[in-house]
Amino acid sequence: MRKKYICILVAVIGVCSLSGCGSSAKKTEEEQVTIGVVTKSKSSEYWLSVCDGMKDAAEKYHADVVILSPDSETEEEIQKNMIRDLLKTDIQAMAVSPIDSYECEDYLNFAREKGISVYACDTPIEDSEIPYIGIDNEKLGYELGEQLAKALDHKGKIGVIAGDFKQAGHRMRVAGFEKYMEKEPGITIEMVRNGYSNMRVSQKDVDEILVKYPDLNGIMATSAVTALGLSEATEGREISIVSVDAQEDALKAVQDGRIVALGAQSGYQIGYETIRYIVKDLEGEGTGEDEILDSQVLTKENIDTYMKDDGYSHP
Repeated sequence: MRKKYICILVAVIGVCSLSGCGSSAKKTEEEQVTIGVVTKSKSSEYWLSVCDGMKDAAEKYHADVVILSPDSETEEEIQKNMIRDLLKTDIQAMAVSPIDSYECEDYLNFAREKGISVYACDTPIEDSEIPYIGIDNEKLGYELGEQLAKALDHKGKIGVIAGDFKQAGHRMRVAGFEKYMEKEPGITIEMVRNGYSNMRVSQKDVDEILVKYPDLNGIMATSAVTALGLSEATEGREISIVSVDAQEDALKAVQDGRIVALGAQSGYQIGYETIRYIVKDLEGEGTGEDEILDSQVLTKENIDTYMKDDGYSHP
């Protein structure tokens, strides 16, 4: 089993100061593994729930977890600097939710030199053997396509507004969505825009889209934050919206009918399972394989049951 170290408090404080919002789960044993985590953002309900899941798992599995987050998912270089700085500290493993899934070799090489195991959570690190903990994004995109086609009675014109395609998760959601739409001859995809990673679409952008594509009947947004902005900006128009992320405001939008289908990606579950996976792996009980978590498509028909059950039962 990999030798475990006690994280020095001064080192943790130094690391946390990099972002101003780092956090360390309480130690419960004299010796325990220390895991560094760098997420994409700290500015949404989804990422806060990821961190909550990690903290709860750290307490259960006697790990010390240091979490750093840039302010937004557009701060790629800040995230990479956080990763490099955290790799210089006394950690045994690192979980990363990459803002860029394709340009990771620099910090992966540094981690190898330091003997630190790296794991991808929420978003895969492409072109690598790094284990991934998260949902099957392509499958979920396919299922959302099916729901949107059903809402449109299998005919109409639609668009896609996605996060940055440098993030493999957004790219895969769109790929799955487009794959399903190949089965729908009565539906045409009029436009695909990307670059809205966890960002609301401005009224100006929406107005521009609707001027250029006035006959849109539906939109697939690859994140709930974007979908919520769209639902506000298109209020009064008959445009069906589908999206991803089981955050409270998006769940309420499904109840209200502002979002017709939502892929329930539980941030809490992803955070919790990431820490559990890493601890087990470091203890020699891991498989080295990706851990694909369950996701569920929510509509007005099943949303109340989901919310009553709290969506994901905390271990």
